[in-house]
Amino acid sequence: MYESTKQWIADNSLEGVICFNGRMDLTRGVTYACESVGIPFISHERTWFGDGIQLVPNGNCLGLKALGELVSEYSEKPLTVSQAKYAGKLVGDRFLQRNSLEWRLYNQNPEPAPWPTRTSGKRILIVPSSKNEFAGHEDWETGWQDNTQALDDFFEVYNIHPEQVVLRCHPNWSENIGRVTGERSLRLYRQWAEDRGIHFISSEEKASTYDLIQQSDIVVLNGGSSAVEAGACGKQVVCLGPAPYERAGFAQIFLSRQDMEENDLLDLDEDLVRRKTLRFLYVRSHRYPQFVDYVKALETTKYQYFEGADPDRIIRQFETGNIEADDPVFSEFENSENEVLSLLRQNAWGELADYEVPKTVGQPYQVSRRFAFRWVDGFRSMFSRGDRG
Repeated sequence: MYESTKQWIADNSLEGVICFNGRMDLTRGVTYACESVGIPFISHERTWFGDGIQLVPNGNCLGLKALGELVSEYSEKPLTVSQAKYAGKLVGDRFLQRNSLEWRLYNQNPEPAPWPTRTSGKRILIVPSSKNEFAGHEDWETGWQDNTQALDDFFEVYNIHPEQVVLRCHPNWSENIGRVTGERSLRLYRQWAEDRGIHFISSEEKASTYDLIQQSDIVVLNGGSSAVEAGACGKQVVCLGPAPYERAGFAQIFLSRQDMEENDLLDLDEDLVRRKTLRFLYVRSHRYPQFVDYVKALETTKYQYFEGADPDRIIRQFETGNIEADDPVFSEFENSENEVLSLLRQNAWGELADYEVPKTVGQPYQVSRRFAFRWVDGFRSMFSRGDRG
């Protein structure tokens, strides 16, 4: 694939390439060929919340550089009233598990989960992800061999005791992804927790992670998306390693033990954490994705399209290597976020989720799939959503 792509670029005098995903197997051969011959490329992927298209210049779908720059730019810019309500809706939908347009849902129909340990210290909830798909990506490197080593350093540097800690394993470790299981990750964390006397909640258990987040003081992750629920609750969020929200301002990031030894644990204002979380969510839903008003998700694999999108946005990505915010609008005043902040303080997930998003006004545009792809779409729809086989 690498050699044939180089030949294809040369034979057609290509000045840029758009490639799906770009992170592994054949598509990585395409992007590596572009890098080798020195032409720009854009990888495209499904967006986190469904609407729009994720377009990443000169990087694959896991790249953090372009996203981080956009997150940092808008971290200090307040949301308008409607933007804040949209971000609040995303939070409410996740807590109520109404987030039907996300690629996968985890731990459906959870059971109430009172905090399972007694401690006089702060309650620490660990919510790890396996991160196996990020291995070898330069944007995700840390100073640790694995996350359990990072956790050991975190406990030692900040004098955290086992009775303060609850480990909630990722629910997808009890599911198949194709033919692959999460048994190795589950076994690693179970043994680690047993050796240290830490309360362990296994992947297959139905205990509500959201209940545990709301009862905790500090939520510790290694890049997972549960940071947004923790941030929406105003919790202190600690991430041991890189993350999409690394520059969002609501989480403290550590990339090595030295980082910990040189910095105290932050105690951020709860409302500041909530504000920054809302702004990050809006970047992920309406600034980082492109063509949000023109590509609307009806289901996880079914879309509606509208006329009027500006293709020059793609040309500018090729030319500059930067992502323009799809929605660059922001408020001049923080009080435009206050109504949603008040609902977050009350844990009013239903009221947040019930916000009715204004309908897109535009001329529908019909995109006809080739017969072979229509057959694949139909066959795929017979399987469970997400990437389970």
